[in-house]
Amino acid sequence: MRIRAKLLIILLALVLPPLVAVSYYALREARLLGDELATRAAQSFKHAAEAELALMVDLIGEDVGDNRLLLELGQTMLATDAARILESPVQPAEPGLAPSISAPSGVDEAQVRSSGAPLLRLAPTFATLQARLGGNLLWAYVALPDGVMATAPSHGPMPAGFDARARPWFQAAMHTDHLVWTILVDAATGRLTATVSGTVRGREGQILGVAGVDAPLEALLPESDLSRRWGDGVRASFVRLEAGRLELIGNRDFLDPALGWKTPLTPMPLAIDNADGQAALVAAMQSHKPALVALSVDGEDYFAALRPFTEAPAGLLVLVPRQAVLHQADSAESAILKRTKAMMAVVAGITLLGAGAAVLLAFFGSRAVTRPLTGLTAAAGKLAEGDLDARAPVGGRDELGQLAAAFNAMAPKLAERMRLKQDMLLAKEVQQNLLPKAPPHLPGLDMAGATIFCDETGGDYFDYLSFAKAPHGGCDVIVGDATGHGIAAALFMATGRALLRGGQGVGCGPAELLTLANALLWQDTADSGRFITLYFLRLEGGGLAPYGRLTWARAGHDPAMVYDPATDDFIELLGPGLPLGVLPDHVYAEQSCPGLTPGQVLLLGTDGIWEARDAGDAMYGKDRLREVIRRHAGGTAAELVAAIHADVAAFQAGAPRDDDITVVAIKALPI
Repeated sequence: MRIRAKLLIILLALVLPPLVAVSYYALREARLLGDELATRAAQSFKHAAEAELALMVDLIGEDVGDNRLLLELGQTMLATDAARILESPVQPAEPGLAPSISAPSGVDEAQVRSSGAPLLRLAPTFATLQARLGGNLLWAYVALPDGVMATAPSHGPMPAGFDARARPWFQAAMHTDHLVWTILVDAATGRLTATVSGTVRGREGQILGVAGVDAPLEALLPESDLSRRWGDGVRASFVRLEAGRLELIGNRDFLDPALGWKTPLTPMPLAIDNADGQAALVAAMQSHKPALVALSVDGEDYFAALRPFTEAPAGLLVLVPRQAVLHQADSAESAILKRTKAMMAVVAGITLLGAGAAVLLAFFGSRAVTRPLTGLTAAAGKLAEGDLDARAPVGGRDELGQLAAAFNAMAPKLAERMRLKQDMLLAKEVQQNLLPKAPPHLPGLDMAGATIFCDETGGDYFDYLSFAKAPHGGCDVIVGDATGHGIAAALFMATGRALLRGGQGVGCGPAELLTLANALLWQDTADSGRFITLYFLRLEGGGLAPYGRLTWARAGHDPAMVYDPATDDFIELLGPGLPLGVLPDHVYAEQSCPGLTPGQVLLLGTDGIWEARDAGDAMYGKDRLREVIRRHAGGTAAELVAAIHADVAAFQAGAPRDDDITVVAIKALPI
């Protein structure tokens, strides 16, 4: 964070807290007051709207009940007059609303004229029904058992296939002795209708026909009155209670007219989403008491007003969108909250003005302090871009001047460190080039080696010195570890490598080469206390039994180990010997044994393997190394080397690596 920003924060900390505290208190109290007033107003409007809705539905329910009774009285009057006329001698037709006479196909004209003649005498009755029922009447009709039907007001021919005896209102009336209501699509107009029908019975109780009255469903469900008050989302329906659930038996969307007038009526369960709302409406239907319930239908929120009919197991259900009922409440709440927010905006504006003044004061005041930092910032930018000669101007004796002086002292040290880093990268490249690129090819043997340094450079070393002129061929395998690690160890090991390679080809054995190299190396390390542990292994005659042999000399290095999968045994190739560079006149001893047999694995390594430690300071150890060799002895030498490196890394699990790791594996291939 810039100093200017820090100064700005300090000044603001002195000015703003009192201003913010007063402003916060005023804003908090204004918000609480506004919320309380808005909540009370919303509750008041909500209760008033609910009461108005309940009263309106109750009045409409009474009107629906009155219309229903009026239609039932009209049907009863029609049935009574029809029974009287059908059982009386044939008389001339009386003036009135002449009905249409129709019959299904298959009934001859004589039958139609014979059966229809008495029905023409119902003209006065039809006229009376139309006058009394008005807009509640769509059709009034009487249908006889032979299919002949008189309908008023008069209309054109019925659709093809129409047979009054097959209509639901006729069938329902024929199977009961009381009035029945059905809801269906009218065959002549395609309108959704509510039909009350009943049998026409003679003096002896015999059935003479069925009389019915059709009312447009919208006349019984006055959604227009509700829509004017509550909007177009109002849904009015007739419902009944069936098996503990409410079912729709009629509304304006109940039956799709496109399905045709032959579509049978199928009550549908009311899709109420919440169980509490369903239970409240069911309880109201069972107790025949009005109810007003908030519920969700098909994912939409509604207020449901239910008015059960006292004379029938059904009722009027009106669903009004919740938003329509709570519109006034929400408007009142919004108005109060808007006024409250305006008050809060004034307080917030005053606070911001005060804060702005403090910011300006801090901004211009901080410039005088931060101007000396400009030069330091520019110099730091140049240094970050790689200009190691960048320097900052030093002015004054304050902390900023001291900071500029420290920066100028740091730049040369950083340049020196960059040069040292480049030298380290070069040393790493040189040391990597000193390691063998690939093992020599010896028939019957698979060889591989790899080194992982803990720094850019290290003191571990391995090498292959081949001599093709020997019988059956041969190779020297050398693994060494100089004390310490880093650049000093790398230089020391490079010296030892040069001495060993300088003695290559003079006909000396491993012990003689080590003795010669030790005497020369001691001259350079007598006063430094440094030394090199080394294991010199010669694969004579190809290194395979029965003609080849293993000859070695140890210079303080851990012995090589040979694993035989056939016997599951590990053998260490031991021998005496001090590290190189300890005593100038030390003479090294040479050891020898038969060569490797097919399947055997010989492993050389440095102590960075078994002395590796995990985060809990536990040591890797040679037992774990032997397990890795045992598991991967069947693979190639390169796979075994990679497996050892991977297992050591997994054991350390992110713990810092403090020593180099070198592994050389030699496997006698199966025959």
